[in-house]
Amino acid sequence: MRYTMIFMAIVFSSIALTPQGTAAQTVTIRPAKDNAMLVNPGKGWVQYYGADKYTKDYISIGYTRWAWSVLEPKEGQFNWAEIDAFIRQFNRYGKKTAFGVMNVSTGLGQYVTPKWVFDAGAVPLAVPDSSSPTGQQIIPKNWDDPVFLAKMKAFVQALGRRYDGNPDIAFLDIRSYGNWGEGHTGMLNAPGIILTPPENLKNNYFLPYVTAFPHTQLIIPWGSDYYSSVYDWAVAQGAGMRRDGILSKWSKDGSECLRAHGRHPSVFEYCDGYAEMKKNGWWKPEMLRNTYVKGGKPSYMQWNPDIFEENRDFCLSLGNYVGYHFVLEKAILPASFRPAVPAQLQFEWLNDGVAYLYEPCHVAIALLDQKERVVQKQWLKGSNPRRWKPDERTTETVTVTFPSVPPGIYKLAIGLFLDRKDANPVYRLGIKGRTAAGWYVLNDKMRSDP
Repeated sequence: MRYTMIFMAIVFSSIALTPQGTAAQTVTIRPAKDNAMLVNPGKGWVQYYGADKYTKDYISIGYTRWAWSVLEPKEGQFNWAEIDAFIRQFNRYGKKTAFGVMNVSTGLGQYVTPKWVFDAGAVPLAVPDSSSPTGQQIIPKNWDDPVFLAKMKAFVQALGRRYDGNPDIAFLDIRSYGNWGEGHTGMLNAPGIILTPPENLKNNYFLPYVTAFPHTQLIIPWGSDYYSSVYDWAVAQGAGMRRDGILSKWSKDGSECLRAHGRHPSVFEYCDGYAEMKKNGWWKPEMLRNTYVKGGKPSYMQWNPDIFEENRDFCLSLGNYVGYHFVLEKAILPASFRPAVPAQLQFEWLNDGVAYLYEPCHVAIALLDQKERVVQKQWLKGSNPRRWKPDERTTETVTVTFPSVPPGIYKLAIGLFLDRKDANPVYRLGIKGRTAAGWYVLNDKMRSDP
């Protein structure tokens, strides 16, 4: 009775044919939708710089970025403790992390590219920076400087040896070019700077990361239409896209990220803090949802606690809309199972988000006892959540066989796993009826006939 009330399901019997052609009764279940914000793998809110009271309930991954000079203060001497501590901070909450390493970033002092790189022969250029005691930041004058590039590539190789394939890292930004690593230089106020052409950006900045991180999701910050061909190349190599500066006069709709849609995740970051966005008239929630998120289809979105405090319901709703959001709208199930006899099941899924799922996902059906312990579990061959299109419904028909189940009444449940080795389902669905172990009960009176 408990699950009948929770689901408010429309249940009726009908006659269908089993794969052997014999008649069998079916029941149709329409689960009740749950509008609570879900935290799921490969999507959601990205929290910058450190964990806090919001991390456990709302955050998908933690994010930060470092100056190269912090991570390699002396040539060949690496300060990995900074990255390791950040990973541990979010790992305590069961969250992954992401980060990027910058060579130039106004606001971070005199040297973001380490001083020893210039001492080794890289040609410097001084640009205004009030955060530096000298009022200047020293950057490479020529972005194709051979000394600078050789040292940077050696660092990227070392970074890859240390962190490629780390299961606690959701993605890694390639932030090696332009101010803040965002691929543009217009705000540097640096007359005389020599930019790199597209082919060199590909070979000298993106390719080293692609080579060093074959087992980690890479993300390319969009910086200029001038480099569009390079972004297309990077996506073809497996990289996703990033659009910083959304909700500003410098951005229109985030559509620069669409080149990755359906292939790899994208990330959105605000143009400024909440107070500044409101002051400049840039904070427009409906535009954020209906123009930027709908238009650019990101999997990840920057978390801002000030925005959340004043726009709580909007942020909770947007948290589901960003990335994928799976809702099981209907299931047609057999009224009973017989041991070793194949049975047909049909599921109608809605992806109520803007993006595809890019993480691994395996769907299973299980018979639970009355204490919701798994009696038997079967993987649903032919069910593929990575193919469930955004803003569309997908109907899947699968066949399941339970080899041997004692006669009795069970709870039939469905669950989505990140890895087949996981003890319990990992993904959360936008329906009610979730058990403590992560299963969703569809029918609490499923018979196993002799």
